[in-house]
Amino acid sequence: MHEQNFGVPKLCRKVGMSRTQLHNKIKALTGHSTSQFNMKVRIHQATKLLRTTEMNISQVALEVGIESFPYFTQKIGLSPSK
Repeated sequence: MHEQNFGVPKLCRKVGMSRTQLHNKIKALTGHSTSQFNMKVRIHQATKLLRTTEMNISQVALEVGIESFPYFTQKIGLSPSK
């Protein structure tokens, strides 16, 4: 997920579903809303990058499109200086 603006509209286009169809499918499969699921995917990708690259936490957050550093650091349990 290298793209910062990988959001719901782009996901809908990629999978060929309307926003409502995508929301219903994701909700049925995961129990999460589309935006919650999208954020979980970003957090998962970010933790993978932190484990497998030399990128710092700020670089990783930007790489996966997370703009809220406080939210991001809270979710992964690290401070921005790590």
